[in-house]
Amino acid sequence: MAGVPSFGWESDLAAALGLTGSELRFTISFFLSVVVSWLWRFVPTAKGRHLYAIVTGFCLVFYPFGYGCFHALVPSTVTYVIMGCLRPQAASLAWIVNFTYLIGCHVASASGTAWKEGHMDFTGAQMVLTLKMISAAVCYQDGVKNAEVLRPYQESRKLVSMPSPLEWLSYIFASGNLLAGPFFELRDYRDYIERRGPWATGFPSGVVPGLVRLFKATVCMAFHLRMTQGFNASTLESAWYHSQPLLSRVIVLYLVPTVYRFKYYFAWAVAESGLTLSGFNYNGKNARGVFLWDRYVNARIRHVECQTSLAKLPEHWNVCTGLFLRQYVYERLTPKGKGPSFFTLIVTQLVSGIWHGLFPGYVLFFVSSALMFQSSKVIYRYERNWPLQLQRFPLWVLAKWAYTAFTLNYCASAFMILTFKESLAVWRSISFLGHFMMLSLILVSLVLPPKTPARSLDAIKEEQQQQPEVKATSKSNRADSMIAGQ
Repeated sequence: MAGVPSFGWESDLAAALGLTGSELRFTISFFLSVVVSWLWRFVPTAKGRHLYAIVTGFCLVFYPFGYGCFHALVPSTVTYVIMGCLRPQAASLAWIVNFTYLIGCHVASASGTAWKEGHMDFTGAQMVLTLKMISAAVCYQDGVKNAEVLRPYQESRKLVSMPSPLEWLSYIFASGNLLAGPFFELRDYRDYIERRGPWATGFPSGVVPGLVRLFKATVCMAFHLRMTQGFNASTLESAWYHSQPLLSRVIVLYLVPTVYRFKYYFAWAVAESGLTLSGFNYNGKNARGVFLWDRYVNARIRHVECQTSLAKLPEHWNVCTGLFLRQYVYERLTPKGKGPSFFTLIVTQLVSGIWHGLFPGYVLFFVSSALMFQSSKVIYRYERNWPLQLQRFPLWVLAKWAYTAFTLNYCASAFMILTFKESLAVWRSISFLGHFMMLSLILVSLVLPPKTPARSLDAIKEEQQQQPEVKATSKSNRADSMIAGQ
């Protein structure tokens, strides 16, 4: 939408970089957010930090999105009123208001198609805002519940007091956080602004780790821009692809989504750089006294691209969104004291698909991802009965990596292509091999269930002794973010 007028140098620079005008503006704002975040840490007072976050955050989203950024004020205002007037119903009403508004934005802007063509609008920022608004409302409703009915994570993030309008606007814009996330909790944000918790006694300079992350982002973007010229979503829809031999189609189907993921690695690394420079990403020290800067890590490239277990992917890919889905969908649908069901997993993945947009490709991917996770759990259950030497045998590890990489990229092709007919055409081009393998593993496990490994009495006693301790000391930003654990 209209906002800041276009300049001649923008067109020239966009053409030189191979970007659209909206992509260029987004990129400029994104890199500026790193500098803005670094300066944020030097603002001396809590009120000053709130005002700084509002002003800089608004400017950073206004430049690329224009008046579209005012969309943020509609659901956030309604959510704030709901929290203030209808606290016992705040959670469910926030879900309805924010998801309805987000879906409306997706439909109005045809977001998936627009993004595919390189046109960017505020809908992506609205996705980040939706997670923040829902989590804040849910945590505020949790604030009136007894600790006995809350899980440890819920107890640690509940909001007892209503945020002030200044805090609310600061949390919304947060010095450019809406550009690409990541999602973070209002409780953590308050602590950072007011210098409580890990930030109470000060925190070290994040310049070196922040610049390292910025360098990683630059490398990821350079790789993506270079490789996407030959391996992009259009490649999978081309006559050339469908004319290739089966092995060539499998290789191309592996390469295209891999190249596509580096665009996200770039965005998340830039966001992580800004959070690190501001100090918000500070996470204390490890046992060796080394400073940790991983409070809001959103992706770990090596652990994604070299992963041997599909079920572990959410620990390393879009981690903060996974944390939201885990804590506000998956856990909330699972009765306390009972284990999650496959239905719970399906619903969680459908919520994720709708959050991304209403295109069939998103639904195809996230429903298929439930099969991905389930098939990976089957492999694990069989594997745990094997001798340790066999589990670590190089050829077996390589086979697991090949299955993980192929299945992930096979399913992810629908996420990229978006349309139903064309997504099925790509899957059909290799005879639905990915679905055949996933369903075969699941069906075999039903016919020949894997045995439960025998445990010694000492091991059982040790597990029982450690259970309360594990529950009490579990970290919120570790495997909690995993949607389907083994």
